[in-house]
Amino acid sequence: EYGELNHVLATRGAMFIRDMTDTILSQPRGKREALLLARKDEIIARLNRDYMRPWFGRKADGRVVDLEQMTYAEVIGRAVELMYVRHQQRWASPSYTQFVLDFVDRVERRMCIAAPDTPLSSELRDVDPLSFVERVVEAYPESAMQLLTSEDVQYFIGLCKRRGQKPPPFIPVLDADFGVLLLKDTTSQPDHLDAVIDQDPQRVGIQQGPVAAKYSTVVDEPVKDILDGIYHGHIAALVERQHGGNASSIPVVEYVGAEPIAAAALAASVTLHESSVERVFSLSAYAEQLPDLDSWLPVLAGPHKSWLRALLTTPTIVQSGKYVDNYVRRMLRARPGRKVTVQLESGLPSLLTIADSAGIVELMLGCDADGAIRLTVYHTTLAGIVVPLPLRFGYVPLQCLTPIHGSKQGENNSAMEFSIALWSANFGQTTGYKDIVDSTTVARTELVITEEHSRALCKVVGNRAWQYSLAKSGFLYAPLDFGQIAYTKEL
Repeated sequence: EYGELNHVLATRGAMFIRDMTDTILSQPRGKREALLLARKDEIIARLNRDYMRPWFGRKADGRVVDLEQMTYAEVIGRAVELMYVRHQQRWASPSYTQFVLDFVDRVERRMCIAAPDTPLSSELRDVDPLSFVERVVEAYPESAMQLLTSEDVQYFIGLCKRRGQKPPPFIPVLDADFGVLLLKDTTSQPDHLDAVIDQDPQRVGIQQGPVAAKYSTVVDEPVKDILDGIYHGHIAALVERQHGGNASSIPVVEYVGAEPIAAAALAASVTLHESSVERVFSLSAYAEQLPDLDSWLPVLAGPHKSWLRALLTTPTIVQSGKYVDNYVRRMLRARPGRKVTVQLESGLPSLLTIADSAGIVELMLGCDADGAIRLTVYHTTLAGIVVPLPLRFGYVPLQCLTPIHGSKQGENNSAMEFSIALWSANFGQTTGYKDIVDSTTVARTELVITEEHSRALCKVVGNRAWQYSLAKSGFLYAPLDFGQIAYTKEL
């Protein structure tokens, strides 16, 4: 594999590769093609009988032939047969879909007199691959009778050697690149035995080196037992190396991570009152005197590992399966005139609150016993009404790189509820959005958008898209921003 020797079981496929390596592939590149052609019938027979990549050339009646003796329809049918896993209704590799459709494009250019409005390959993307041949022959009947031209033979071989795709699961030609077609990426096919002809494990190379064989001492050992043995054996080796085999000496920590570094001295603008049950920070009323984010948050997190330190020092969080910047850090930045209170239980943070100079709570942050971190932002509206925005995160200390997990859907729902409550509070509505049952009770007015409106809005917001400034095809598009203008008046 990739020029390196591997230990494999002596399957029929492995023995065939050994034979080809010893007799042909070990010879100078310039001599290989002549050696292949001298044993052509034997090699093709063994490819079809013993190897995971059979000989491609075959007529519809089953006769073994060279590629140039096949019709265009037969080539498409053979490619689908070898690249599409019929019993699982899937392609063996996503790149094989493009492989076949690219050749269909070639067939269409060869057969059609005038360029069609819609390429046949575009239509075939959404149909059953097993019907490709039927659809091609229906559109171009001569494809079932005309043999491949020499140019198209070379085009097909070029597709097989194209970079950036899975190597084809067949051998199309015996030439100087036979070794590449035979051996490239052969370790992946044993992992997908369903895509191998007859699902025959004797056709593939099964890696089994001397180290693996030494420890394979149980017949028909379940995979779970094998993986458990590796897992527990690795742990036992670490305990022996780090703690002399004494598991009781392993320290218990909140989560695996760097030990907290002693925080820098508090800025003169920050006053700390500390007791066994709480830490209270009073911040200066002058913004220029406040500490920066990177020096403030470690002080706020405290000297011990906890859910709060994980939340404030982790640069990224996991949200709906994606890594995103930890925006909670910015929400807890030092702001003028605030009082930050961290309540403690057994020396560890249990609740954090931020209040303004008047004592009104603006933010509350806590962690439940089940590891749910609850963050609530309290926003005071123009009418003096406090509207909460609740956010929830998961604290998963076992995942040391990203111990904080959020939910994008949950945040979207909270933001929607917050927006509805904010609109209702600011405009003195006695009913909320969800209280409206009959849509006919909502007033309706029309908003006529002219070209002048569209151009003026684009100029204000800096939208330079040509669709909103040039009237092609007799009409001008309007930006979606007008939707906000339309419903704001009703709200």
